[in-house]
Amino acid sequence: MFKKIFYIASVLFLSVALLGSMGLGAWTYNLNNKLEKSQADYKSLQNNYGKLDTEYSQAKADYESKLNKTQAELDDTQAQLKDAQAQIKKLNSDIDEARAENKSLTSKMSTIQSKVAVLNAFWFTSDSAFAARVESSDDAQLKKLYKAVGESKSWDAFVELMSYLIQSISEAGGVSWQPIDSVNAVVIRVME
Repeated sequence: MFKKIFYIASVLFLSVALLGSMGLGAWTYNLNNKLEKSQADYKSLQNNYGKLDTEYSQAKADYESKLNKTQAELDDTQAQLKDAQAQIKKLNSDIDEARAENKSLTSKMSTIQSKVAVLNAFWFTSDSAFAARVESSDDAQLKKLYKAVGESKSWDAFVELMSYLIQSISEAGGVSWQPIDSVNAVVIRVME
């Protein structure tokens, strides 16, 4: 009986061992297939990584190139902007100078017009119109000389008044005026 039990136990042990070996073989086969698939996936991932690394390097180079180009364009634009601002500043300065000159010329023209209006009133209108022009003038020297003409009624006072008017017009206009000696000689002869 012992032999029978030994045979039965041996058969059972061999059956379990055989079944265990078959299961272990199937498990090993399955693991081997999974390992081969994992290795294939790893190689595929490595290839994809290589492609991605190449694409990344290319994208980085393109980015740096575009960045450098954009930076150069920005620098150029900033230089142009600085130049334009300098030109605007110069133009504003020129405009201010032109306005100041225009204001000065307008003031000179106004002064000349008022003095010419006084001369015009003297030569082409009445004494009262001339007197009104002199009195409405803001020129204190002109009023003083006119008063001297009225008080003295002398030819010298009249010549001084006219000389002052002509001289003030020429000064306001920036024109040099010097009496001509021959005219002075005629005036002196007439006065004698």
